[in-house]
Amino acid sequence: MKIEQQHIDHIRKQFADLQNKEDLVILLSKAKNLLYGEECEPVQVKSLTYYANPEICKKRYQTFTIKKKSGADRTINAPVKGLKSILRTLNFVLQCIYEPHEAVTGFVRDKSIVDNAKRHIGHHYVLSLDLKDFFHSFDRNRVKMGFIYEPFKLGGDKEPLAFLLASLCTHPFEVDGEVKTVLPQGSPTSPTLTNILCKKLDRRLNGLANRFGATFTRYADDITFSSPHNIYNDEAFNKELNRIIEEDQQLAINPKKTRLQKAGYRQEATGLIINDKVNVRRRYVKQIRMWLYYWEKYGHEKAEQIFKRDYITDKGHVKNMNAHLVNVLDGKLEFLKMVKGEEDETYKGLKGRLDKLVINQNPNKTERAELTAKGLRSSNENEVLHDPDFVANRLKQFTSDPIMKWTTHFWDIPTETDTDVHSLRGIADHFAAVNSRFDEFVALQKYNNNLWWKVIYPFIFQKKPSKKGSKEIPFKWGEYDLKIGWQYPGVVKDWTIANYDQKPSATKKVPFEMPLPSELITDAANQKYRELFAKEIRYFGDAIQMFKREIEFREDTKDLYYEVKALTRQELAEFSVNGLESLKQLSFFTYTAPVLKAIRRIFRMIQSRTEQREVTINCKKLTDLRLIELRIIHKNSLSHRESKDEKITNPSGDLLEVIKNLISICDFEIESRFNDGIFSITYLSPDTEVINFNNQYHLSPLKKSLDSLHGFTYVLKFPI
Repeated sequence: MKIEQQHIDHIRKQFADLQNKEDLVILLSKAKNLLYGEECEPVQVKSLTYYANPEICKKRYQTFTIKKKSGADRTINAPVKGLKSILRTLNFVLQCIYEPHEAVTGFVRDKSIVDNAKRHIGHHYVLSLDLKDFFHSFDRNRVKMGFIYEPFKLGGDKEPLAFLLASLCTHPFEVDGEVKTVLPQGSPTSPTLTNILCKKLDRRLNGLANRFGATFTRYADDITFSSPHNIYNDEAFNKELNRIIEEDQQLAINPKKTRLQKAGYRQEATGLIINDKVNVRRRYVKQIRMWLYYWEKYGHEKAEQIFKRDYITDKGHVKNMNAHLVNVLDGKLEFLKMVKGEEDETYKGLKGRLDKLVINQNPNKTERAELTAKGLRSSNENEVLHDPDFVANRLKQFTSDPIMKWTTHFWDIPTETDTDVHSLRGIADHFAAVNSRFDEFVALQKYNNNLWWKVIYPFIFQKKPSKKGSKEIPFKWGEYDLKIGWQYPGVVKDWTIANYDQKPSATKKVPFEMPLPSELITDAANQKYRELFAKEIRYFGDAIQMFKREIEFREDTKDLYYEVKALTRQELAEFSVNGLESLKQLSFFTYTAPVLKAIRRIFRMIQSRTEQREVTINCKKLTDLRLIELRIIHKNSLSHRESKDEKITNPSGDLLEVIKNLISICDFEIESRFNDGIFSITYLSPDTEVINFNNQYHLSPLKKSLDSLHGFTYVLKFPI
C-alpha cells in the first residue's frame, strides 16, 4: 500500500495517545497492516513481552560475518524471524514520527548516497571521518532516554513503554571484552534510532560548519565536511569538532578513516566522486564497457567465462560467486542510472548495448524488442509460468500414484503370503521408489517455488541438511514449521527399520505409528492440530495429516469451509456474509496456504469499502469444465475507475498480492461495474502473461464485457 500523509498523521496521533502495552500492540498491528498489506498477522502482546526480554528469549539474534571491501570481517547481528517482523514495523512507526535533521541522508526515506554527495560538489576541501563502533556506542539506557524525550515523550507514567521499546531494540553483546546491552548492527531499527539519538550531534556539527563557512552531512557513521577554504588546520575547528563528538556525545572518531581531500585530486563522499559533479569512478564505467565488449566480440558463453574469472579475482573475497554476467551488468547500470540520471548519454549508450545483446540472446518472442524499449524486459526479467493444471496433477499423485500414495495413506500390515509391493519391501526400498519420482516433482519449482521448497521437497525428498554457503539452514516445512520429514532427519528411517523391517508380520508397526519427539513439533503446529482434532500432534501420522492439509482442501474435514469461515470472523465481522455452506461439499488438490492468504487479502479489500456491508460467497463444481469456481461478491459495490485505468490494467498493492499468491494455483479475474461499463478483467489464465521485471510484476489482463452483475466480484477457478 502507498503510504499517504494521512497514514503518517494517524500513526503520530496513535503514538501520542499510547497509555500501555496493549495500545502499543494495536498501533504496531495497524502499522504492520499498512506496511505489508492484509496477509500479515497482528502483533500479539505475548510476542512483544517475549522478545523484549533477553533473559526469556535468549536466541533473539543470529550472528554472522560478511566481508568488507577491505577483506576484513564485519559482524552482523540479525534478529530472528518473529523479532524482525516486530522491529521492521516499529522502524516504520519511528520514521513516521521522527523528523530527521536536514543534514542527515542515511536511512532516511527518499534520500540516498547521491543526495549526500551532492551537498559537497565543487568544494576545494573535503574532510571525511568515520565514527568507530557506531551502533554499539548506544546502550539501552541511552535508547530509553531517546524514547522519553521528544518527539516520543514517553516519560512519567509512560516510562515503562520507553523501557519496553528500548529492550526490544537492544541486545547484550560482548563489546571490547565486556557484555553491554547495545544496538545491534543488523537490526531494522538501529539505523533510525541512531539518527534519532544523534539529533543533538547533527545540530551541533551543523552549527560548527555554519560558523566556519562549511557544509556538513552525515550518512550513518560517515561524516563529511566541505568548504571553499582550508579550515581543517584551524585549531579552534578541530578542538570543537572533537569536543562535540567525543566529549559531548560520547562517540569515537576512527583516525584510520579520517582524510582530507583537496581540489586537484580525486574527492569522494560516500563512495562517489564530487569534484565537478556526482559521478562514479572511471573504473566503474570502464569495467561495464569491457564486459559488454567481450559479449559483443566473443558471444555470451565465452564472455561469461571471462567475467567469472575476472569477477572472482576482483571480488572473490566479498561476493557470492554464483553471480552471472547479465545480472551484474544490469545491476551496475541501475546504479549508474541512479548516480548520473536516466538521460545521461553514457548510461543510455551502455544500456542500449546491453538491451541489444539481451534481445539477440533471447530472440524467441517478437514482442521482446518492444518490451525492452518500454523498460519491461531486461536481464532481470523472468516470464512467470502459470499452469494450475500442472501443479494440481502433481499433487493428485499423492492419491493416484501407487508409490506416492504410500507417503500419505496408512500402510497395510502384510500377511505371510501378501504380494503387495509396499507391504513386503522395507523402508529403504520405499525411499528408493519415492525418490524415483523426484524428476516428476522437481519441475514444481518453476511453477510455484514455495510449494516445492517449503512443502514437497523437505517433507518428501530431503535427505540431508541444506546449506547456504558454510551455514546450515534449520530444517522445517509447511505453514507451521514442523521439523520432521520422511527422509530427514532420519528418525522415520531408524524407527521403521526397528519396528517394521525387522519384525514379523504379527508385530510390525508402520511409520504412521511412530511417536514424535516433542522438539520436532512447533507450538504453532500443536495449536492448529488442537483446533482441528482437539488433541496435540503425537505421531508421525499426525504430521502427515498436516502435510495433507497443505496440498488439498478435503470434504471429509470441510477444510475450506472452516478456514474461510474463520477468515470472515477475523476480517468481515461487521459484514453480513452469506453462502459459506457452499464450501462444505468440496474436495480438490491445491497449495492451500497461498489460497487462504489471497482470500484474506480479498476480505480486507472488501472491509476497506464499508459503504456496502453484504458479501455473498458462492462455490460450486463445474464438472463439464473440470473446475471449482469460487466467487466472492461484495454486493452492490462497484469500481469508481475506468476499466482501462492503470490501477486496473497493471494493479499494485493488495490486488497484486492476491494475483501473486494465485500464480499456478488457480485462474483469477474480477468483475465490476466500472465508469466506462460492466467488464470482467482476467489476470491469470492460459491466455494471459505475467512478467517479473526487477521484482516488479507486469500483467497482460484480458477484458470482456458483461451484461449484469450483483457487485464487485472476485472469481477463483481451481482445476479438478
